[in-house]
Amino acid sequence: MRIEIAEAWDSLLLAQVIRGSVLITQSILRKYIILPSLIIVKNIARMLLFQFPEWSEDLTDWNREMHVKCTYNGVQLSETEFPKNWLTDGIQIKILFPFCLKPWHRFKLQPSHKDPMKKKKGQKNDFCFLTVWGMETKLPFGSPRKRRSFFEPIFKELKKIKKWKTKCFIALTILKEKTKLFRKASKETKKWITQSILFLKGIIKELSKINPIPFFGLREPYELGETKKDSIISNKMIHKSSLQIQSMAWTNYSLTEKK
Repeated sequence: MRIEIAEAWDSLLLAQVIRGSVLITQSILRKYIILPSLIIVKNIARMLLFQFPEWSEDLTDWNREMHVKCTYNGVQLSETEFPKNWLTDGIQIKILFPFCLKPWHRFKLQPSHKDPMKKKKGQKNDFCFLTVWGMETKLPFGSPRKRRSFFEPIFKELKKIKKWKTKCFIALTILKEKTKLFRKASKETKKWITQSILFLKGIIKELSKINPIPFFGLREPYELGETKKDSIISNKMIHKSSLQIQSMAWTNYSLTEKK
């Protein structure tokens, strides 16, 4: 596929002049117009959504992107140096550390034991070539590679939020049901305690009628019996006293008659 595309360009008149000019134009548009515009739109949108802008982080990533001129076969030169006879022999533009717009930046502490050679290898392989359509490809004249979507992390985050809300809703529903059951159980317990107290009071009342001895502080029958008993004793003493007085009066009267 790559060979066929290269041969197709070679078969056209002034093909390398046209292709080289288009590549230079696409490089300038990408680096100084398209990417800065995307950064501006993103950060304005963040401010409208009451989030902190990320100008510094985005501009740092943008500055890291380098557009290096290469020969037609992909031999790397520099950012400013053009290959000799590039209008006739052709040119390639290699992008080092290609910029990828992120909806947000996450700062994570890098572990100290991370392999530096692995990190260096990852940075070395972070490149692509620019096509005449402004796309990225892994190799010259290769097929455009698929880039990570800007909205993919947003959709994932929204999905997580939705899942979290669903779990919270289920938890609140269960908690509400448990609260209802607890209230119902409390009401039944209170009702049972009230009925038990009334039942015990009834038993105590019946027992107090059978035995006048004080029972659990109920002293009324006993007190009434004691009052009645005291009244009888008092009446007997009064009757006895009156008899004694009458006897003494009769004795005195008899003595008077004899005199």
